[in-house]
Parts: sequence; structure tokens; C-alpha cells
Amino acid sequence: MISVTKRNKQHLTVKLMENKHWLAFANRDSCHHAESLLNLGFINWTMHRTKFSIGDIVYLYMSDERRIRFKTQVIAENCKREDQEYWQIAPTSHPTYKLSLVAEYTGHDLDENPLRQHGFNGGRSIEKPMYNNPPLFRYINDIFDKETNYGHIIDDVCPKARSREIVRQIIPILIRWAKQGLTTKTYDDLIKELGYDSSFSGIGRQLGYIDDVFNKLGELTHEKIPTLNALVKSKSTHLPSPGFSYVYTTYDEMTNDEKHIFVTGLNDKAIEYEHWDWVLSSLQLTPSVIDTKENEKAIRSGKLYGTGGEGENHKKIKEFIFKHPESIGIKCIKTSEMEHILLSGDRLDVYFVLSDGSTVAVEVKPSTSPDADILRGLFQCVKYKVIMDAEDKIHAEKNNHTAILVIGGSLSIENQKVRDTLGIKVIENFDEIIK
Repeated sequence: MISVTKRNKQHLTVKLMENKHWLAFANRDSCHHAESLLNLGFINWTMHRTKFSIGDIVYLYMSDERRIRFKTQVIAENCKREDQEYWQIAPTSHPTYKLSLVAEYTGHDLDENPLRQHGFNGGRSIEKPMYNNPPLFRYINDIFDKETNYGHIIDDVCPKARSREIVRQIIPILIRWAKQGLTTKTYDDLIKELGYDSSFSGIGRQLGYIDDVFNKLGELTHEKIPTLNALVKSKSTHLPSPGFSYVYTTYDEMTNDEKHIFVTGLNDKAIEYEHWDWVLSSLQLTPSVIDTKENEKAIRSGKLYGTGGEGENHKKIKEFIFKHPESIGIKCIKTSEMEHILLSGDRLDVYFVLSDGSTVAVEVKPSTSPDADILRGLFQCVKYKVIMDAEDKIHAEKNNHTAILVIGGSLSIENQKVRDTLGIKVIENFDEIIK
């Protein structure tokens, strides 16, 4: 049986094979390492004549128990000793590594006899930390991995195979939203990310199962996992639906103002939580990512964009916006310009200065633009705003600057995710407007 510490789970995100695995001898006559790990969540290990690196995994073989009991990870070096109270002899004054508790194993598969069957020599071989024994470390790691996976929880909680499948899809999406700080997503957005149309029903039931999964995982690991359900909201109220009372029973009794404050607090906790990678790993789930690799490769190649000049459709959209700014919701214009040059040397397709001093930069991409060029346009908007803000700073001014991407066609699903993550305003299907 393994007990997973609730401290420092973020260090579990280090991929095991990217760092060394060590076996170290914890001599109880010198230090009560077990008590230090269980009470403080870490031990200090003298750096003198030891070659750990940050991220390395260190398994502790306990001298009095004749077995491996703890899995730790090196999280810092050149540290002052903080575990003095657990030492039975005077510790050295050398700088130390800080080894954070990852997991405790209480079974018998890591006792001395089973270890010897997998390449453990014992005796003087572990008086100094050792690492060069691949078969032994594969065995040790397999024991810890087998005991710390909780993928079965989803199967236990969800009564039907279809629900299990959807819950396994939703959790990585919500975790990505939390990591990206996205708090304005709707139930429709979630349904769309799952690949369903608006007729899909039952999303609330699946979100309820997710709360049950997190509660069960927290119960087994003694970890307090924040809810992700508050990230998903109704398009009309900008609040979770009444079904959210399944998560917090007093929710429906609150006023709307109280709900907004309450939900904001819950989302802050979800965004600040540092152990989402551990949650994914424990539930045996694959992270949800925005797959822009091919488009990024095309952009970085420098070969995607030729020097053939401006296309007819691009020019048509640009001129239309210049003459009809109301078509993209811009009013109260003081001055307008095409091909405005920023101090970075970048040229804006269209540039507006409004009567209150705020400015709008418009980047245009015609319907013939490939996805990679649309992705580039999203990042161009990020850049333009930063540069306009910097120009203001130089001129000791402070105005509101906005960059808008106008495209002739529509965003791909992956570029929609990029748009939402970066917070870029995009106006789609402009070809339909200028027909």
C-alpha cells in the first residue's frame, strides 16, 4: 500500500527517465529520516561527495526495516539544513540537497529479499547512493507506479461506459482551462470542444461525476483538490447552472451577487492549484493540448509567406474596413489610416484613433490564408498591442489599445483555442459582410 504525500506533488511532473534514479541508505542510527519525511515532508541530504541533480528520484532504503519505504525527489540544492531535530548525531555543516517526499510504500514487494531477486546486492553496495542498476530501478519504479495509479476511480464512479468516456475527455479540457486562466467558458464551449453539436445533453451529469471523482481521489490521497466545475458557465447568466448545487449544496440559496463572488473564489483556487499534472497522472489521463505544431513549423520555416505583394481579397477587406469601421464595431473615430507604421517597423493593415485617445489596430487575413497564417495573425495582434502600449510609455501617455484580427473565413478549432487563451478579438467570415 502506498500513501502519496500532499506536499510537493508538482515535482511528480518531472518525467522519470529524464533524471537519474538513486538508491540511498537511510541510517536510523544517524537520523530519523522517516519522522522527518512524515512530519516536515522533506529531508536534507549532505551534498559532500553526492552527485544528485534537481529532479532526480531518490529511493530510501531504511536501515532498521531492511526495505525501501520512501520515494523522494530532489527539489533544491545548496540548502541550509532544516531537519536538525531528527538527527541522533551532530550533522555536518556542509550544504545540502532538499529531498521532498513523493510517496511512502508500506507493502512487502520492496523488502530486501524481493529486491535481491531483481539485482539488489545490499551490504556495502549502498553505503553511498547508487544509480547504475537499470533492472533494479525498473522494478522499484514499477512497484511505486502500480500502487499510485488511481485510474480505476473513474470506472468506479461512472455507472456507464459512455459516461466514463466523456468524463475522461472533460477532465483534461477543464484542467487546461484552469492552467490557462480561462474563466468565461460556457457549457456550449465545452460541448463544442468535446466534438458534439448543440443538441448534446447530459453535460451537467458528467460534471457531477467529475466532482465525485475528485472527491474520491482526494479521500484516497489526503489531497484537497479544488473543483473545476465553476469554470463552466451559462451563456445567459455567466454563472454555473443550478445543477452546481450538487457540488455546493448552498449554491441555489445565494443571491446572484453572492454567486459571482463565490464562483470567482473557487476559480481562483483552481487556477492557483499547482498539482493538476499530478491529478492527470493519478487518473491515468493524457493532458489536453492545443495542437499547433504543424502550423508553428510552417511559420518558423520562413517559407510560408512569399514576397508577391498584397492579394486582391486582402486589399478589398482592408479598404472596406477603412471606409466602414462600423462593420467591425468601431465608432467615434478621430483619425484613420492604412499601413500605419509602428516604431517596431511593423505595418498595420488598418489603424484607428478614437475620440477618447484609444486606438485600434486591425490585422486582416483573407479566406485564402492557411491556418498557419491565421495563427501568425493571432500572435501579430499580441505583438501590436504590446508595441502600442510601449509607444505610450515612451511618450508618457496612457491610452487603451486594442488589436483585432479580421478574417475572411472562419477559425479552425485549434485556432479558436489559441484565440481564447490569448484573449484576442477575432471577427470571422468577413467575406460574407463585403459581398
